Amino acid sequence: MFNTYLSREAARRLKHGAPWVRREDIVSMEGTPSAGEAVQLRDEDGHVLGLADVDLESAYAVRRLGLPDESAEGLIPRHVRHAFERRARMVDDPRFCRAINDDGDALPGLIVDRYDTHLVVQTLTRAMDARLQEITRALIEVSGAESVLLRNDTARRRQLGLPVQRPHALYGNPPRWSRVLELGARFTVDLTYGPGVGYPYDQRELRRFLARLAQGARVLDPSCHVGGLFVHAGRHGARAILAFDSDADTADLARENGEANGLLGRLQVEPGDSLAVLRGLHDTFDLVLLDTPEASSPETFVEQVRLGLRVTRHGGTLLIIGYHPPLPIGGFDELVAEACEQEGRTGFRFARLGLPPDHPTLVGFPGTDYLSGIVIEAS
Repeated sequence: MFNTYLSREAARRLKHGAPWVRREDIVSMEGTPSAGEAVQLRDEDGHVLGLADVDLESAYAVRRLGLPDESAEGLIPRHVRHAFERRARMVDDPRFCRAINDDGDALPGLIVDRYDTHLVVQTLTRAMDARLQEITRALIEVSGAESVLLRNDTARRRQLGLPVQRPHALYGNPPRWSRVLELGARFTVDLTYGPGVGYPYDQRELRRFLARLAQGARVLDPSCHVGGLFVHAGRHGARAILAFDSDADTADLARENGEANGLLGRLQVEPGDSLAVLRGLHDTFDLVLLDTPEASSPETFVEQVRLGLRVTRHGGTLLIIGYHPPLPIGGFDELVAEACEQEGRTGFRFARLGLPPDHPTLVGFPGTDYLSGIVIEAS
């Protein structure tokens, strides 16, 4: 196994919880490891720091894989098994969850979502691309999955400079459509062509909190995806729901999911871009569900929150979801406050919500907490 030596400052950050360091933190390397070949990290004095993947073409050139006393042999199956054991303990229904979450499961660049007996995989590093056969074998052995589908067709891979591939089976015959059961609701999701890797499991804690907000409310959901948020609002007593999604097929699927959960007669779902919808509305609502995946910068996020405030009645409730990046780590509340100031509204925070237990992150390294949610009363 090759050794890679890091600066003292990089070694300190790794010990403090950082999952990666940059190219400039590498002091020296022995040999040239191939993609998917783990190296041993050492500090400048030769002390072992643990196992890692090294990719000099990536901005995050060193990604930590294992602890100082960990063996490289059998590392991928061992970490996969540990990830599934964690979900069995921590998730209400581990048949429907994120089964592996990147650095939070010591498998940097690997995402696996579970849909009962079907798994959807996304790889976000060249090292994990090279390990796909080993990953697939480990997943089948640990979970007994009937199929494994690769979804390396997303914008995130393009942003990382990785090649994009058409969705295809790594094992078995993955279905295009699958069922998700969550918090008493049921959803049909498109595994092959839907956004991301099918269903936003990362919003589960926000959906759970809707039980406290929705009773008797008129609800607006301007970026509804497959309906995960508004369905739970409807199940907990919302009297009327207006929802939109920029993709017409996704809007149709969201409408079907709403009707399958008993919202017929209370729900209207239409195709429409969230910003255009918010700009065009002149009505106000009791509860606005403002997911912001389209916000490409802090400025567009602030604009979207401002528009969300405009359609929230005095004393109404606004649920805001933001993502890092493009939002700066630690700047979410400040951006929401800026939008409130620009609109002349006062926001009273009820709750700050984040990722659920099936999205573990590293203590001491907030960069892995990519989602922030806040519930405010807008007065």
